Amino acid sequence: MNVRRWVSAVAAGAALVTAGVVGGAVPASADNGDGDVNCNLGEICFWRYSNAVLWTKQFWYTADHGGYTWWAGGATNVRVQDDAVDVTNRDTQCNVRVGDLSAATGIWTWRYFPNDQLRHELGVIRNANDRHERCV
Repeated sequence: MNVRRWVSAVAAGAALVTAGVVGGAVPASADNGDGDVNCNLGEICFWRYSNAVLWTKQFWYTADHGGYTWWAGGATNVRVQDDAVDVTNRDTQCNVRVGDLSAATGIWTWRYFPNDQLRHELGVIRNANDRHERCV
């Protein structure tokens, strides 16, 4: 009988933890892809170069870019927002759009990128990336 209570308590605790993870808000800077510097399958990766050093940032999900910083051979304090040049969509399910919100007009400019594994220039929103959204 004690074993059953213990198993029930463990299962209930695991359910609460899972609900908290799934239902809770994800803090900025929490989505770091798989943590590897390479752009791996399933990730949405942003790129820039600075003094011949490749800077990268990988995501799994939709995100506002303001709370994220670049990786350049080590952690940096340089924000990804309004600082990306290229994007690679390695998402396994969907296209991704990257957007710039005009401070002057409040209007979004979006560029859409297929999940074709290729690096694409951001074009008109180069160094003007405020967020990206997957599966839109």
